[in-house]
Amino acid sequence: MKKPSRKQARAKRPAIPAPSPQSTAPAVSAGDAGFGRALGLHREGRTAEAEAGYRAVLAADAGHTNANNNLAIILRARGDWEEALGCYRRALARNAADPFVHSNHGCLLQDMGRSAEAEEALRTAIRLKPEYAEAHFNLANILRTLGDREAAKAAYGEALRLKPDMAAALCNLGDLHKGAVELTRAVECFVAALKADPKSAEAWNNLGETLKEMGRIEEAVTVFQKGLEAHPAHALMHSNLLLALHYTPAVPAETIFRAHMAWAQRHADPLLPAGRPHANLRDPDRRLRIGYVSPDFCAHSVAFFAEPLIREHDRGHFEVFCYPASARSDAVTERLKGLSDGWRSLVGVDDARAAALIEQDGIDILVDLTGHTANNRLTLFARKPAPVQATWLGYPDTTGMRAIDWRFSDAIAEPPGEADRLSAERIVRLPQGFHSYRPPLDVALPAEPPFHANGHVTFGSFNNTSKVTGEVVRVWSEILKRVPGSRLIVKSAQMGDEETRRRYLNTFVQCGIDAGRIELLARIDAADGHLRAYDRIDIGLDPFPYNGTTTTCEALWMGVPVVTLTGANHVARVGASLLTHCGLTELVASDMEGYIATAVALAGDPGRLDRLRRTMRSRLNAAPLTDYKGFARGVEAAYRAMWRDWVARSAA
Repeated sequence: MKKPSRKQARAKRPAIPAPSPQSTAPAVSAGDAGFGRALGLHREGRTAEAEAGYRAVLAADAGHTNANNNLAIILRARGDWEEALGCYRRALARNAADPFVHSNHGCLLQDMGRSAEAEEALRTAIRLKPEYAEAHFNLANILRTLGDREAAKAAYGEALRLKPDMAAALCNLGDLHKGAVELTRAVECFVAALKADPKSAEAWNNLGETLKEMGRIEEAVTVFQKGLEAHPAHALMHSNLLLALHYTPAVPAETIFRAHMAWAQRHADPLLPAGRPHANLRDPDRRLRIGYVSPDFCAHSVAFFAEPLIREHDRGHFEVFCYPASARSDAVTERLKGLSDGWRSLVGVDDARAAALIEQDGIDILVDLTGHTANNRLTLFARKPAPVQATWLGYPDTTGMRAIDWRFSDAIAEPPGEADRLSAERIVRLPQGFHSYRPPLDVALPAEPPFHANGHVTFGSFNNTSKVTGEVVRVWSEILKRVPGSRLIVKSAQMGDEETRRRYLNTFVQCGIDAGRIELLARIDAADGHLRAYDRIDIGLDPFPYNGTTTTCEALWMGVPVVTLTGANHVARVGASLLTHCGLTELVASDMEGYIATAVALAGDPGRLDRLRRTMRSRLNAAPLTDYKGFARGVEAAYRAMWRDWVARSAA
């Protein structure tokens, strides 16, 4: 099973770059003189004038190779793919031996999802010009899309042999290593890319994201800040910085709030349309259209929480539209399609067209499930395509945006008062908690606590290493010291990187813990294998200040009690919310000493561990966390109140 990473903002993968305009022949004829003028305009960035010039050349000579090639570059950049394809075909009909046109043609075919044809075009370009580094680079991108990682690595390697300082190839190779959890090698590639091109936005962004995944939070924050100095308009890098700020207790909540407001002022607020009324019928009691936007309508932790709500919506009062923002598709995707009244893919659809589609669908309440995490569409929400907009589930903080009106939470995660001041949205506090968890698959009841067979207590955490800070390691080490013979299992995908494993193990050793008491596990792909790994744990330890969510629900479902520490803001109080709504308040500590004492006391009470293991599944089945219909009714009541509020405000 892919380990869920609901709150992890992924690094942006650099797309195949637009080819540079080409000129392979001297301008001698009148037509070529016109082409030369258009080429000069193109290189100056005056694309509208360049396009007119290329079209004038083609009016006189429809097969002009370079004019067709360069016009296609302009057309491809703005999404006019079919016309661009015609240009490339005419160029190749005139000169089938031009490697540059074959390479550019392959890039366009890849954009269009025609990967096999794209690969053939790039291999033709390389056959015609074996030393053409950019063609090897573009071929590598296509091979990566096709899932052939080793061949992609080889192609990037060939591009770098020919051009050792090709920053884009270094960056994409680094991202390939990152995807394979070869994090140390990824960092080396991104650092080399920045040496080759200090202005590379992708290298700054991906380096910061990789350092965060390795648990090197302070370094990641510094890298994101430096990258934003060079690229202040890079919204994704800015979002990744916001997420990284939550992993360290060194940044006050007030500072984090101001950082979110700064993101919105820079990237979102300028997109908010002024004075444009929505055409939605202003009837407070009519059937409403709800739209959900997410890149994670698949086997992802967001779906584990969103699917119960989508499934249980009262279709007599609500229509449900889903707007997937990612091409990922699996059995979960197919289930959600079947549950939706409307399914509208936003893949490859820019924000302006997506906003028009949502308005055309007549969505009354549009809900973001992503926040400042991977593949978000917050700049779509900034355009205010629906009269009421809310955010839920995917992010543990405010978006900072004026365009998003409401945010779902509860009174435990965000007690009234300070939390309201530090939120751009109005907070809707659901009385029974803001989570409804559906396990990814049916698994047998939990096994008996492993201390019976092991003769010692085993603590564990399956959270991302980003959450396991130095302070967390210190506190967990103190727990181990106070429970003689106990062990600790830490599992995350990032532990697949040898350097990351070594660094974490050394941190525990420096805290006085023998290395033999620590087991670091990498990702387990099989879903049942991942869940059954909880059978090896007696007590779960929630990290802080960034609590687990999916991991806490998984642990409880598998019979493992989880000890949590309540902090000052949402990100540090989610554990308390989940445990309280499951009737486990005795596992919620208010300070670090209480956290340690709670874990130690539980480890010393085998009878209690047995009872919790034996009754945990039935406890969850009786808790609000799995009362799917009740959760749906609570959310729908909130939607109705939001809608009536908008109707009243618009009337006024």
